[in-house]
Amino acid sequence: MTVERRQDKDASGRVARFRRKAVAGGTQRVEVSVPADDVMLVKAMAGALREGGAPAERLRAVIGPMVSRPQARTGAELLRFLRASPLCDSDIEVERDRSTGRSAAFE
Repeated sequence: MTVERRQDKDASGRVARFRRKAVAGGTQRVEVSVPADDVMLVKAMAGALREGGAPAERLRAVIGPMVSRPQARTGAELLRFLRASPLCDSDIEVERDRSTGRSAAFE
């Protein structure tokens, strides 16, 4: 085995070990596309979240409500969500396709 191939194999082993440790530690790798001017901001936010503590909690408290909506837990919450939709007052008619479909041969 050449030195280059051994180094590649060692590097891939180190990457695999790092990823296993990260997953076991509760972190997950993500890839995002952001405007070039925001790259450092996103990296800094990811670092703060990864480190945890009070700064991470503040960041979650400020940014979380801006980018996510809580999941509806009851029918009433779901109904409020649907009624708040911009399509609520639109006159859309949806008709279900009642055809028998297509035949399928199972052998």
